[in-house]
Amino acid sequence: MTAPDVARHAAGRRLLNAYLRETGVYDVPLGPFAVPLPATGGTLPVEVVYVSPSGHHDYGDLPDELTAAVLAELEASTGHRAAATLGAQIEGSVAHTARFLARGRRAPSGDLTRHSEQNILFGHPFHPTPKSSEGFSECDLDSFAPELGVTFVPHYFAVARELVIQRGCGEWDPEEVLAATPSGYAPLPAHPWQARYLLRNPMVRKLADEGGLISLGALGPRVYPTSSVRTVCASDHATSWKLPLHVRITNFVRNTPLEHLARAMDAAAVVAHLPPQDGFGVVRETGYRVVDPAVIGDDLAAELNVLYRENPAAGDGPAPRVLAGLLDDPDELVRCVRQAGDVVEWLRCFVTIAHRPLLSAFAVDGVSFEAHVQNSLLCLDGGRPVRFLVRDLEGVAISRSRVRHGELPADSPALYDDAEAWLRLRYHAFTNQLAHVIHVLGRYTDAGERLLWTVAREELSGRPEAADLLDCPTLPAKANLVSRFTGRGEHPLFVDIPNPLRELP
Repeated sequence: MTAPDVARHAAGRRLLNAYLRETGVYDVPLGPFAVPLPATGGTLPVEVVYVSPSGHHDYGDLPDELTAAVLAELEASTGHRAAATLGAQIEGSVAHTARFLARGRRAPSGDLTRHSEQNILFGHPFHPTPKSSEGFSECDLDSFAPELGVTFVPHYFAVARELVIQRGCGEWDPEEVLAATPSGYAPLPAHPWQARYLLRNPMVRKLADEGGLISLGALGPRVYPTSSVRTVCASDHATSWKLPLHVRITNFVRNTPLEHLARAMDAAAVVAHLPPQDGFGVVRETGYRVVDPAVIGDDLAAELNVLYRENPAAGDGPAPRVLAGLLDDPDELVRCVRQAGDVVEWLRCFVTIAHRPLLSAFAVDGVSFEAHVQNSLLCLDGGRPVRFLVRDLEGVAISRSRVRHGELPADSPALYDDAEAWLRLRYHAFTNQLAHVIHVLGRYTDAGERLLWTVAREELSGRPEAADLLDCPTLPAKANLVSRFTGRGEHPLFVDIPNPLRELP
């Protein structure tokens, strides 16, 4: 198939699997299947060529009317008139995927961390627009899309220190940036696209005219965009930079309100007290710098800041690889598994260093990590999992009733009700992450998914922190399709799906 054909089939598969999951259709047979469309009074005939216990089904040739039929069904069932808008966004995501595929998937070599960050060509398996980036032009994609293997030089602003709010400490800025920053000013990195966007803002221009902000231009070492598009990294620098980017990527515009910066640092204060666990680690946020919202307002402050994060690839030892990058390229993951020896033992090692510690951190210390595949890093030695890292503390949810460490204010944005924190952990670490790993390993080796779910259950059985997870008949799943359709991308709906960690029939 051509790159556009592959991209369109992948998009159709994602749309259909999201629709089936979010409408409660779990009994999908192998072979011919009539997808129910009850609100519009019809069905959609498809050929199922692979059935997955967690809903990662695959199909033969999909009908041309698939997108239109599903979106019409959603209009009829939700009352929202969003078919045209989401349809155009799906087409944009398909076009981007086709462009990435046409360039070709690069073989892993050299910087394995960067390779895994920039090797995610298809994206989220249950999302209707996994490669949408509204705001980027075609030229912008050439310059800034991680999937195209790009690097660029960040833009820097110098901001008068009396206008800056800062929290944390570390070696955040490259020496050449510090040397170019005038006395009395603090350096503030910006994505080059964001810098152009900001320099058109009248308030930013006014701040510059008054001397509160100086545009230093492109400065410092070249960086590469990671899988999130807006977080950038220089391979040999100890710090990476999470930058606001006024581009709608998948669900929402990727700016960073002060509340999100505070959540990350509050979570970091608690995570710093977690006891060490063999094979498990956390990529810490080390601080933030933001232009004072009292001076420029909350909305603009969300566009003028930086969150500093450890660069996990800057240390010694096996290079951490983004799990999403390995899963997006099944051949590469299976090659690693076969190098290690046995797929069952590989999965046992993975669950031991990833999911046992994730459950323990919540059960003992109330910390629910957002350990979805894009936030999960895996270090391999001879193909075998030896270290699991979780990142992005902005997504951590800390249970108010379980937290034991750290002096957090009662109104900290990192604090959640226990049920909400538990739901988030189960979704991110199991529905999103473990289910995807087991699907790829089960489909692309001889093991099969059902056996591997049994292996995962055995590795967690008998551990008190896993009892509720293994006993529950369902797992939560984010309803990305309906949430996107109804304009709830930033506050998504959830549905329950059958829990494959229970005894399968």
